[in-house]
Amino acid sequence: MEAREHGGGGVSSSSSTGGATAEMFEDQAGREEEAEGEGKVFVAVPEQHKSGRSLLAWTLRHVAAVAGAAVVVAHVHAPAQMIPMMGTKFHASKLRPEQVSAYRQYERDEVEKHLDDYIQQCSKMKVKCEKLVIENDNVARGITELVSLHGVSKLIMGAAADKHYSRKMKMPKSKTALAVLQKAHSSCKIWFVCKEHLIYTREAGAPVSHNAASTPASRSSISSLSERGGQLNGYASNVVDGHIQRSMSEKVVPASVRTSLRLPSRLSVRTTLSKLSIDDNSSNSWDSVPRGSFPSSHQASSTVTDEVFSDSSSISTPRHDGPSLSSVHAGRDLQNPASYHEQDAMNPNINIFGTLEEAFTEAEKHQKQVFDESLRRQQAEEEPILFRRKANDFEDMSLNEAKQRNQIKEALAKANDVIERMKQEMDALKQDRDGIIDKLVEMSELNATLEQQVDEYSGIVKNLEDALTASKSLIHAQKLDYEKLTYERDKALKDADDLRKEKEKIVSWPSLTWNTEFSLSELQLATQNFSDAMKIGEGGFGRVYRGFLRNTTVAIKILRSQNLQGLSQFRQEVVVLSRVRHPNLVTLMGSCSEASGLVYEFLPNGSLEDRLACEDNTPPLTWQIRTRIIGEICSALVFLHSNKPHPVIHGDLKPANILLDANLVSKLSDFGISCLLVKSSTMSTSLYQTTNPRGTFAYMDPEFLTTGELTARSDIYSLGIVILQLVTGKPALGIGRAVEDALEKDEQDLLVDQSAGEWPFVQAKKLMLLGLQCAELSRRRRPCRMTDVWCAIEPMVKSASLSTTLQSFGHRFVESYTPSCFLCPITQEVMRNPHIAADGYTYEAEAIKGWLHSGRSTSPMTKLPLAHHHLIPNRALHSAIQEHLKHQQKPPS
Repeated sequence: MEAREHGGGGVSSSSSTGGATAEMFEDQAGREEEAEGEGKVFVAVPEQHKSGRSLLAWTLRHVAAVAGAAVVVAHVHAPAQMIPMMGTKFHASKLRPEQVSAYRQYERDEVEKHLDDYIQQCSKMKVKCEKLVIENDNVARGITELVSLHGVSKLIMGAAADKHYSRKMKMPKSKTALAVLQKAHSSCKIWFVCKEHLIYTREAGAPVSHNAASTPASRSSISSLSERGGQLNGYASNVVDGHIQRSMSEKVVPASVRTSLRLPSRLSVRTTLSKLSIDDNSSNSWDSVPRGSFPSSHQASSTVTDEVFSDSSSISTPRHDGPSLSSVHAGRDLQNPASYHEQDAMNPNINIFGTLEEAFTEAEKHQKQVFDESLRRQQAEEEPILFRRKANDFEDMSLNEAKQRNQIKEALAKANDVIERMKQEMDALKQDRDGIIDKLVEMSELNATLEQQVDEYSGIVKNLEDALTASKSLIHAQKLDYEKLTYERDKALKDADDLRKEKEKIVSWPSLTWNTEFSLSELQLATQNFSDAMKIGEGGFGRVYRGFLRNTTVAIKILRSQNLQGLSQFRQEVVVLSRVRHPNLVTLMGSCSEASGLVYEFLPNGSLEDRLACEDNTPPLTWQIRTRIIGEICSALVFLHSNKPHPVIHGDLKPANILLDANLVSKLSDFGISCLLVKSSTMSTSLYQTTNPRGTFAYMDPEFLTTGELTARSDIYSLGIVILQLVTGKPALGIGRAVEDALEKDEQDLLVDQSAGEWPFVQAKKLMLLGLQCAELSRRRRPCRMTDVWCAIEPMVKSASLSTTLQSFGHRFVESYTPSCFLCPITQEVMRNPHIAADGYTYEAEAIKGWLHSGRSTSPMTKLPLAHHHLIPNRALHSAIQEHLKHQQKPPS
């Protein structure tokens, strides 16, 4: 106990030069052998991933994640001795080498496939992983060889099968684990795990080096000497912690055994005793030791000798239990032999040296006998195992031979049954042959009779052939006529199909797949079966209802689909709103082809036309809001006209088609008569030609009415009328002439809408002039592009910005308001990857997957059971959200 409390130092460098040098080279060789296993964690796993998944999971969390080391998945494969062949199994020794080699390769391929599951498990945890396969008939012996060959320093293996796990388990239970625990090299630290619980850890022992500590036998002598007290306790501790000599040749004794068989060198003991003698002389000789110390040197010698070697038959891993001899006498004159002899002559207890030398010699003899005895025992233990294995092999061979004999007997019996059945079939065939011969005789007689009849009918056949020839000529003529008609019909159908494809080339129906498809029953449920109480608008195009669809308030437009014009408007609006996204364009959330229905985001403040008329006693719009709305509509038109690859012309711009959300942010809607412009190869400008102009007369381009040509300047004309309406509050019909007269008379103050507040004189006049310029009857006198209009409007919009200023992004505005349909019902955050669940609601993909993977099977919104767990991406909503986020994150110019 006293030696431990003083610290556990190793043997210092003051030992003899030859021993230190030999041990230094031995340690260096050991480190080179273990270099391969450094920095890697080896996991001994079974072939099936489901059996070793928990073992690898524990390794990744508790060892690999902490040490940051790579993982090596090791498997010991025992080649099968009985190989399946032709419906049975044969011993490998009875097959040809190429057959055995082919089956061995098949086994290795199967093992590689199963180990790939472990590699995939490590890849999910972002841990580097390798795989290693060792072939050995005995799993424990294979793991032991793995530790030795690869210098494994960290090994994890199962303590028992997972089904045998119990909380009371403190030690490994499987025979393989126990064998590895006993036989694996002591330098390897082994964790034994069962069902992701650490059962036992075998710490790594000290490597073979010149710093090896004392054996358990030495520790027993220390305890004995400590109980007697006195200064000889230090002497005994130093003797035990001295250098351990090699008593056998390294070619005979393994390194692991040599570590346990080292004894203190005679020179180190002599040096220690000499030094102690000098110290004792300075303290008035041995007779002055305190009470409880050894009475004589002979007694101390006999005590040390008896207790040091009393336990010599046990071989264990040494450890450091006390300070070394060299550390106690550091700096002394220990390497001068002359000084030792002088001290021996002065020391009255010189006879202790001879006694200790005899004790060391006797101990070396005992240890060699113990080692020889351990080798004999090991050989004796292995011989029964070899005999038992050979007996098992012979037993397997005899069983296989008996099985093969039974199989051969069964095959012979089956062959006899087949031969018997073949005989019966041969007899039946003979009978059939005789019957056929009789029939042939009858047929020959009948043939003669028929020949006579053929001669009689030959004349009749000739007449019929002439009639048939005439019929064939008639059929051929009719066939030619039919083919001609068929060709003309196919050509007409092809021409009609080409015309239809050419017409629908601009409006592509497959683009509808980007929108969510709602069923008619969903729309009926959302609008209370299209109740009049839910109706919020009606016109020539159809009706608009307010509804609650999939946890979101929406606006549902039902177009009149009784004619082709209604169907065309439905397709055109879906195609346009599916291709373009802008903060000032109404968001199309989906469509219903059954009812020609369109589902939009709900804008609570209605249309600009209603707000200008102060419907439902709503307050009038201020001049700041009106100026901002002009900028927003201009921004949306700039975006549409610059759309790639084809510009979009709205064609029906008016206050009734400008909707306002909760923050009075305007959004364009009603793209039913809009068009995608395709630039002609023979014209420098893009236009759309039609013979049936549609729209609202007061806002329609006069040249569009006369020529049927729809261009970007047509939208500029409509915008000019809207600007004049917002400034004056007057009806659209004849508003251009009224503003011109007021400006000529310098009476524009009388024409400005006073309900909007006090308009700045300069800004109101500029807007009037801009509106008149845009609403020119001749296209040539209007601005060329919508961007030119924006350059004039932008300064006025900035000067009239409200306290909640919307940031200007080039030619677009981005509002800070986020539509409720963009929020996930579970997380209440803007969705990045919206998916539709079985309940019809749209959720963030990760949120709904986490909900389902947690074991829940009900809807987060309705609390009703889900029909299935499949998720469908909501691409239309995803596109709208991305466009919304893009405009929010884009820095202002």
